Amino acid sequence: MHITIEKKFDLEKENIKNPVLLIGWPGIALVAKLAITSIQESLQAQELLEIQYFDFPAKAIVEKGSLEIPNATVFYKATDKDDGNDFFILTGSYQPQTPEGVFEFAKVFCEEIHKMTGGINMYVSTGAMISEIVNDKPSVYVCGTDQDLVQTFLELENTKLYEGGYISGANGILPAWAGAKGYAPGICLLAETLPLPMMTLDPRSSKALVAILMEYFSIEMDFSKLNEKIKEMEGIFESFKKQADQFMKPPREDRGSDSYFR
Repeated sequence: MHITIEKKFDLEKENIKNPVLLIGWPGIALVAKLAITSIQESLQAQELLEIQYFDFPAKAIVEKGSLEIPNATVFYKATDKDDGNDFFILTGSYQPQTPEGVFEFAKVFCEEIHKMTGGINMYVSTGAMISEIVNDKPSVYVCGTDQDLVQTFLELENTKLYEGGYISGANGILPAWAGAKGYAPGICLLAETLPLPMMTLDPRSSKALVAILMEYFSIEMDFSKLNEKIKEMEGIFESFKKQADQFMKPPREDRGSDSYFR
């Protein structure tokens, strides 16, 4: 399949410090994408790469009257600390759609990022895990290609080991490919979310992911925008609950025209 990677500016390999790749594709309730774009915006990371790929869905994107083709973007933020991390942040309009496309994207992407940086320290992918019950602070499940590294994430509050199952799409394959092919250890963080039809976003779950990444990598970030989205979501949920409660009420008993009960 055809893939094009356009570089917006050059990087000097010798100046890159402890590089980490953060990944957040669109998925369930946009949990991962919202988390990663929140970090990107807070860090004011600059657009480094624009990726066009023929396995993205054939859907043009219209926003405020502007028509655009789907793409993926890598943003970059250099650290100003001697012991800090340079961040490469990958997100996109859509994930690749076919099995062949997901694997090809993972292969080409890892090759290109390795050439550009000389080597990434860690690939960290984010995503959502559907759960029947979610607390006010959703749990974050952790798995990865390096079990010692997984344990360092499990030392953080509100994390659990993801013991078995599947992670579909690029959110799972990209960190798995990076680890399996020797590019860098891959970690996947999955925040609990509820499969509710009226929730196109779950900012509570996104915030849980951001909190883990902030603590692990010592990222300084303002939660105000995410908190605003959480309030909006809670308002929608409360409205939906009231409508559902009203719908589920039994019909009133007809007491006749001369009854005093109305």
